[in-house]
Amino acid sequence: MQDLATKHTEVSLKAFGVMLTKAAVLWSKTFQVLRRKLNQNNQFKDEDTNGVYVPNPDDYPTFPPLPPRDFFQDPIKQFDKVAARKFGAPQGEYEDKPLYALYRFYEFVALDSVTNYRNCLEAFWRKKTWPVHEIPDPQDPDPERYAFLAGCTYLIVRAFNARVTLGLDRQMPALLIPEEAEMLRNRPDHLRTYERVPEWAEKAHPLKELLVVPTHEGGVLAGKEDKRADHDFLDKGILLWTPHISFT
Repeated sequence: MQDLATKHTEVSLKAFGVMLTKAAVLWSKTFQVLRRKLNQNNQFKDEDTNGVYVPNPDDYPTFPPLPPRDFFQDPIKQFDKVAARKFGAPQGEYEDKPLYALYRFYEFVALDSVTNYRNCLEAFWRKKTWPVHEIPDPQDPDPERYAFLAGCTYLIVRAFNARVTLGLDRQMPALLIPEEAEMLRNRPDHLRTYERVPEWAEKAHPLKELLVVPTHEGGVLAGKEDKRADHDFLDKGILLWTPHISFT
């Protein structure tokens, strides 16, 4: 009889312990929600007493952005500015466009921010109605930035065509059953949709003075003969460490 009472007590204590654990988890989740809500309220309070978002120029990209050399002067400061933005298009624009995406990609390549320029590539890939060759001519007045933009289109094409070679397609759905994936891999090469660079990028003149692009750590390549240099950028007069453009 005593053993039965002891077991009953142990079961009750375990049940009580489980109840306390669940209560603690619930309180923790509630506290996190309340804290996030409080932070949001404080953020809006700083911007507008009525809780309405007030546009801040720092939340939007400038168009066109800085020339390449300006990014090299203080890359940490410039990256912080780019990363702090809330929107991808200039203030007053409510629809993303291929040219805006190209300029965003340019900024992250110039800053050698690998994760971010890969994310830009993936986002562009998913824009099924944005063929690379149809990216409009930016007619950028800055020769170095214009040449850099042209080089960026070559990077996009190379990244996309590497995926096409594997059997992937920008028009395919996000999820594929194994049979569909196998069919795409076995598709004849002439039926695959390969990308190509815009005509304006092909015609973009190389820079007269070599533009040397440092890495995010401040390193630079030895010269044009360095095997690590990106050949498409070299054709535009830019010495750039070949970016890691593969993305999943």
